[in-house]
Amino acid sequence: MRRTADSDFPLVSPRLTQRGAIARGFSLIELLVAVLIIVLLTGVVSLNVGRGGADLGLEGEVRHLSGLLAFASAEAGLSAADHGLFIGLNSEGDEPRYQGIWMRRFDQGWAAPRGSAEVFAALDLAEGYELRLSLEGQPDLEFVFYEPELKPVPQIMTWAGGEMTPGYLEWLDVRTGDLLYRLEWDLLGRMRLLPRGVADDEN
Repeated sequence: MRRTADSDFPLVSPRLTQRGAIARGFSLIELLVAVLIIVLLTGVVSLNVGRGGADLGLEGEVRHLSGLLAFASAEAGLSAADHGLFIGLNSEGDEPRYQGIWMRRFDQGWAAPRGSAEVFAALDLAEGYELRLSLEGQPDLEFVFYEPELKPVPQIMTWAGGEMTPGYLEWLDVRTGDLLYRLEWDLLGRMRLLPRGVADDEN
């Protein structure tokens, strides 16, 4: 096949753009910027995944505590003895963390329950959260270190008659102060788990 004249169809070098500039690859600066963006996006995704795992762990903790409070209420009715949960600070370790101590009212005062020892074992609550407890008709409560010799009285009580002091316990992000979870209960011990303080039907 005979090639046409150059004047009819001028040949363009594959390394030339439409404007005649020489085509080139990415510069080192462009590659570094692209890598930096990828690293930043990967970091954000990793943080979100980690936060999601923490949220799942927190939800499990709230549900576990809700079940234990319901069990304590039932145990109080069956044994005809008041039960309660003392939430305080644990001085062990580098930083104090929250712990829950189950108690039962005896003639001599409040002490550890003698039955269901495995169920009523001390609770070590998750780190990285701030707790806030509010009970109906009572002033703001502050958490103190648990000292058995001082014979502390539990803040959350389940009475032998089946009632509880209405209130709620909140978990807040220690860095931002954002409300992450609220566990509410009424006089009859009915529990409500509220992610970020909002019921599912209100979202």
